[in-house]
Amino acid sequence: MSKPLFTHLGSALAGGFVFLLCAPEASKWGVPGTEDAAQLSNPLRKSTRHPASDTGSNHSSLSPKVLKTLPEGDSLEELLAITGIRLPTRAELNTYLADNNYPAEGYLAAGMILQDANLMREAIIREPSNPHILFALASRDDFPDDDRIKWARQLQEVQPDNSLASFLLAALTWENGAQNPALEILSQVDHRKRFQTFTSESIIGLTEALRATGNNPDSSAYYAMLTVDLPHLSQLLSLSQNLQEHAQQSAPDEAFIARRRNAGLGTFLAGENDVISGLVGLSIQGNAYEGLPPDVLFPIEGMNPEALSLSIEHRRNQIRDLPIVTDALRTSPELTEGYAMRALALGEIEALRWLGSRTTPPTQ
Repeated sequence: MSKPLFTHLGSALAGGFVFLLCAPEASKWGVPGTEDAAQLSNPLRKSTRHPASDTGSNHSSLSPKVLKTLPEGDSLEELLAITGIRLPTRAELNTYLADNNYPAEGYLAAGMILQDANLMREAIIREPSNPHILFALASRDDFPDDDRIKWARQLQEVQPDNSLASFLLAALTWENGAQNPALEILSQVDHRKRFQTFTSESIIGLTEALRATGNNPDSSAYYAMLTVDLPHLSQLLSLSQNLQEHAQQSAPDEAFIARRRNAGLGTFLAGENDVISGLVGLSIQGNAYEGLPPDVLFPIEGMNPEALSLSIEHRRNQIRDLPIVTDALRTSPELTEGYAMRALALGEIEALRWLGSRTTPPTQ
């Protein structure tokens, strides 16, 4: 069995990737600039595992800046030892699927654990209108562009009140060379609608699969939260960069609209209750108005560039001050159950705040 490769914030909050997103000098807005956003546009995962057909390293798919934050192998083994997680084999997952009447969500979870695109495709064959499965597959670059656009369009039809469906469809359409249709899709986004990313659904599916293959329930939930894939962030970062470039090249009225849409995307993500989405959202918010000509009125009512910078810095510092989950649970493994329960019910950020209240000495 190949060793899991932790490449994301949830598994190593103290890593350099956090610093990359949180460092005050990262840009004049206090958040990553366009170049950093481009670096982050590789597929974002809290963890990744070699595909079943691949026996080599997948380091080449990661940006250099992210590679520098990867824990060493011994640290990974230690992290797994904290919770006693044993990753299931393909045979064990096949048994899990058979025992549960081959559920579509089970195929998706098994595909995520094994990084097997064929298992994920089987999920959508079994439930072609399942919004979670439509979103998960449309977000991943394991599949052809035409399929991903088709699934994103189906998601938009199944969940017309989910703004994320429109953002994802616009991102994929723009990447496929159709800028004007993508802008038309964005023009129909209603920012009063919800923004559902299905991260919780993925965590629940992974947890159930790990539990069913012999792992402790709380440890399964903890591991699932650390390793759940977030591939949609790659697409949304690409969309943000395209909007930023479009604003720089457009007439003032069109540039105003592009910046506003970009900032709206950042606001949605910054409101998510997981750390990496929050940081990416802050990055997009800041970059949306980077390079604004000095003679152009700032488009946010009651706000100016300095106030926006302070607001983003304040939120970034709040995230930076959260405890390091792996360190906290390494020293206090008895808190795993409480952390996992709160993360599933309230989100990662609220769970980390609770963890900090339990692990920070009173004198601090």
